Amino acid sequence: MNETITPRLRTDVLLRPFEEFDGDNRFIVAVDNRHFVVSAAVAAVLEESRSHTTLSALAARASERLGVTVSTELASQVLSEQVLSVCFHATEQRADAECPVRLRQRVLQASVLRPLLALASPLFTRSAAIALITLLVAVELLVAARASSGISQPLYGAQIVCAAALTMFGVLVHEVGHLTACARFGASHGGIGLGLYWCMPVFYAEVNGAWMLPRLQRAVVDAGGVYFQCGYVLVLGVAYLVFGAPQVLEAIVWSHFLMLHTLNPVLKYDGYWLLTDLAGASNLHAQIRECARNAWRSIRRLPQAHWPGARPLALLGAFAGIAVAYFSYVLRMLGENIGHTASESAHRWAVHDRTPFGLWHAVGESALLALLLVMAVSLSFLLARSINRIGKDSQAT
Repeated sequence: MNETITPRLRTDVLLRPFEEFDGDNRFIVAVDNRHFVVSAAVAAVLEESRSHTTLSALAARASERLGVTVSTELASQVLSEQVLSVCFHATEQRADAECPVRLRQRVLQASVLRPLLALASPLFTRSAAIALITLLVAVELLVAARASSGISQPLYGAQIVCAAALTMFGVLVHEVGHLTACARFGASHGGIGLGLYWCMPVFYAEVNGAWMLPRLQRAVVDAGGVYFQCGYVLVLGVAYLVFGAPQVLEAIVWSHFLMLHTLNPVLKYDGYWLLTDLAGASNLHAQIRECARNAWRSIRRLPQAHWPGARPLALLGAFAGIAVAYFSYVLRMLGENIGHTASESAHRWAVHDRTPFGLWHAVGESALLALLLVMAVSLSFLLARSINRIGKDSQAT
């Protein structure tokens, strides 16, 4: 009986090693701006399927490449895996169909940003980073001293709009930071877009090429957004020290909040990917859940329980410490601001100031209160969803 001819891997499929500290060697499979982490055996089967052959010959060549036996059953399973079918056939579906950012619209093309990225690339050197962080710490201390010595005054409508605009520009700078890191290491990238992340409007940077970089360079790309945002806060801090404008101080406060928000590892923002790459781990939430479960079972002395190793425990400790600090900060920050803004908004509407500026101030306070409430609800939804996913991830792996 004639053997079945295997499908041929698409020529544009790329396979690169995915550096991990523990476990089997893993590989990144890149196709159509999608990336999969696979085992060495799966990668060997894929690599050997770049030309049509028979299943037995494919298994034999993969075994020779890997140094261990790859069965025809495993090779057949890899070739028939639904998730990997895109590696053999061009997909008719958009590559970003499963991306949580919906209604995506690119607002800045890569070609427009390229001169700016080339100009900013030297900031990703050790000396530049040390200088920037040192200046930031010094300016932040001066800003804190000046802000604490003055009398806090509520912002008016125009000042609120100005503070919001300055904060949003900092978010754009954040995305430029990710792209600049990609350009610095020669990774392919796109532009900057605007979309809806579940229920919140967000900017996003197209940095899929970062998946093919070495682990530590991926970590730099992960941190590149907050790094550039630190530089932006440094500029805002100098402006506040010079002019003393309260709207600039408010933009600094909200920029701090957004930077800490994106660095939390519970949601799949920059902090999640940064901790993933620094730890050399894949599927971080599943590993955290597994480590916590094993530790808890060991504490209770349940049968077949084993105490996790030092590295998984360190990862769990880092994750838990950052998450607790983040939740504490967010709850205090949102609670104080929602309470203060609600009080100010109620007061402005109660005094019945019908002058144009009085009405504008009341509307501005109400709009800020609505924004804070939307952020609180959206954040609660995302956190609940992520915690639920952490629980499910370990069952899916």
